Amino acid sequence: MEYLMVADSKQEQFRRYLEKSGVLDTLKKVSCYTGKPRNRAALPRSGISEREI
Repeated sequence: MEYLMVADSKQEQFRRYLEKSGVLDTLKKVSCYTGKPRNRAALPRSGISEREI
């Protein structure tokens, strides 16, 4: 049982390290990014077709 407590403690330390360094925020932003422009009206002006997105 003590082994599980040590493992949980190390996981918690690592999670705090990731939060402090900004890694978690960056991962959240990247995972939510779809690669599509928000303004679909800008597509004809930029020369990008729907198929390329």
